[in-house]
Amino acid sequence: MTQPPNPGQPFYQQQPSAPSAPASGQPYPPQQQFQGAPGAPSAPGAPGAPGQPFAQAPSGESLVASLFDTSKEFVTKYSRIVFIVASIAVGLGWLGTGYMGGKMGAVASALSDPRNYDGSTFDGLSFVLSLLFSAPAFLTVLFIIRLFIELVSNSSKTSQQA
Repeated sequence: MTQPPNPGQPFYQQQPSAPSAPASGQPYPPQQQFQGAPGAPSAPGAPGAPGQPFAQAPSGESLVASLFDTSKEFVTKYSRIVFIVASIAVGLGWLGTGYMGGKMGAVASALSDPRNYDGSTFDGLSFVLSLLFSAPAFLTVLFIIRLFIELVSNSSKTSQQA
């Protein structure tokens, strides 16, 4: 019971029982290099076809992919974004401190004269003074964040040169 050959499939005659002996008058059939489906990743560590390199992995340009990829310079690529996010967070914290200073100033003035406090007052002078006196602390935090980013950036450059 033989099946008819599929169209487009090459036909090879039956080989003799010994795999090393060619059929009478027939050379060995040409070896085919079977490739996976296009876009399918090859197994890492498996030898590739002779003369053909491994398929390149798709480039992961996301923040999370670069975080776990130690071959890329994560700091040089994302240090600006990290500093901008940290600056926004520190700035919001500074404004929050000023707001709380304004609310506490209103509460302090209400303690001296409880009849004028309705719960929704805000002391603008306390707000400005709170911002003014907390500015050095928040600027120091920004300086330390920037210093840390620079230290990591310089250490990653020297470790790649070594």
